[in-house]
Amino acid sequence: MESLALLVSLIVLFVYGSGLIAFISSWFRNRVSEIITYILSVISIVAGSGLGFSLRDGNGFAMALIPISLGILALWNVKRRKILPTEPS
Repeated sequence: MESLALLVSLIVLFVYGSGLIAFISSWFRNRVSEIITYILSVISIVAGSGLGFSLRDGNGFAMALIPISLGILALWNVKRRKILPTEPS
């Protein structure tokens, strides 16, 4: 039973962590962080949707709202920072 709880907590950690890392890396302006943001935000949105769907009878919507919104905000931030000009040096 403890191993099942550990597995579930690792899955939830991965879902939340991918959204958080995507959001943090969306603030950097290099190409590598842009690619990392795209990959992790898509993973966060898909995994959050799967988490919300699998836990739809309980509190799945509330648990899925955080990684989905972090992934969407990360994608929006990358697009927004690409459109805005860079700051003068």
